[in-house]
Amino acid sequence: MAIALSGQDPIALSYSTWHELWKECRQQARSVDPEDEGDRLAKCPPQLATGYKRDITLRNGIDLTLHRYELQGDLMITQVQPTESECLEFVFNLSSTFRYWTGANLASGQYCVQGVFNPASTEGFAHFAQEPTLEVDIHLEPEVLRSLFGMDTDSQRDRRFDLMSSELKRLLAGDPEVFLSPIQDITPTMQVALQQILNCPYHGVVKQLYLESKSIEVLALWLEQALSGTSTSEPSMSALRSDEVDRIYQAKEILIQQMHNPPSLIALARQVGLNDCTLKRKFRQVFGTTVFGYLHHHRMEQARSLLLDQHQLTVTAIAHQVGYNNLCAFSTAFRKKFGMSPREMRS
Repeated sequence: MAIALSGQDPIALSYSTWHELWKECRQQARSVDPEDEGDRLAKCPPQLATGYKRDITLRNGIDLTLHRYELQGDLMITQVQPTESECLEFVFNLSSTFRYWTGANLASGQYCVQGVFNPASTEGFAHFAQEPTLEVDIHLEPEVLRSLFGMDTDSQRDRRFDLMSSELKRLLAGDPEVFLSPIQDITPTMQVALQQILNCPYHGVVKQLYLESKSIEVLALWLEQALSGTSTSEPSMSALRSDEVDRIYQAKEILIQQMHNPPSLIALARQVGLNDCTLKRKFRQVFGTTVFGYLHHHRMEQARSLLLDQHQLTVTAIAHQVGYNNLCAFSTAFRKKFGMSPREMRS
């Protein structure tokens, strides 16, 4: 089935080639939390993208993959091969566009549930390079999901499954003929929990507890939607209007664009049409942290990415690039965030 791609000629790969490239990158992955060996960062294959995927194994049977990267060009994956895995993958696409050969479109701000029982049924997919990829994937086996939500007994399982769409029921039951659930919009409440996962400030056992709880929160919100049959446009965050969400995201973009010389809180609030008290309160509600806590996290993530990907840059140059004029202050902040110095991270 033909798919219209944007811009220049796309990068075309078979599924096996794409899988091997990522397998090699993951074999070279680095630990990013000295207190957690199950938290590893794999840089993207350089011929495909810049950035990384971060794999985090949690103790409750859930695995996370956090995607932050920019494709070199549109990517087409063909000749998808079956897999023996019986894992469910919840794909929360916060920024990028996918199109499956089946005709399904996964746009920015949408999510789906994928069954990795037999992906050959999809034939392939295209991943567009229109915007940087920001994505949270939650992986778990169907029996883990059923156990989390008390779907173990026949009476509970039958009653709850009957409320779901036919595709979703078959997907959760492990039907190899079903690969993709109906695509739905990420609700504002889901968005908050997903951003908190992406911006988790903790390490070690505290990080594990935090991410376990946030992953279950996202799954609970999905289950509520699946059982109630709510529409994709359902408003779900009390006391936060859609126009306020837009203003908060506008404030976030201004912070990122001006991280070398960020505006004051009052100036930022004026730029997005809010007062400073409202901005502080609503920003924490959406992103789970303060305005400048978010800016600090973004600076540190940018610094880590540059240390891993841009070896020609000195640590001093990277400090300046993320808005630090004082190398000592940058090194102290980086060590506090990641538990190691910038030079240790690079080596």
